[in-house]
Amino acid sequence: KGESVSIGKLERFTADWAAAHNVDLSATEPKKGIKVAVIGSGPAGLTCAGDLAKKGYEVTIFEALHKAGGVLEYGIPEFRLPKEKVVANEVNNIKKLGVKIETNVIIGRTITIEELFEEEGFEAVFIGSGAGLPRFMGIPGENANGVFSANEFLTRVNL
Repeated sequence: KGESVSIGKLERFTADWAAAHNVDLSATEPKKGIKVAVIGSGPAGLTCAGDLAKKGYEVTIFEALHKAGGVLEYGIPEFRLPKEKVVANEVNNIKKLGVKIETNVIIGRTITIEELFEEEGFEAVFIGSGAGLPRFMGIPGENANGVFSANEFLTRVNL
């Protein structure tokens, strides 16, 4: 019997090796001519967009912030997930599949879901808008100045 194996380290090695050896992951089916909007560019949005693009759909991601990646970009510290080496590479791989990414678009303000359907011609919308609001404990002082949720703190650090 050997020692245990870290799945995270195996995944990291595989991803790094594929990136270093320019492994082509862009095999796609013929284009279907169907437009799909993806709201949010975090892990769920990127995965959905990539899978749909491989199936031949014309995908556009709408991201509220100025960089794609969601929690990968704004919530995980650099020492845990190298942004340029890993996140930017993943976003670029999605773009190579033909996915368009529009940043600084706040759904409901910049454009509505109704407008995506009626004016922009999208036939489906996937909502992957992220982790959402934190759940506070209801204790005195949790709303005081200088008290941050984990998500807010990590986002501020990574901006």
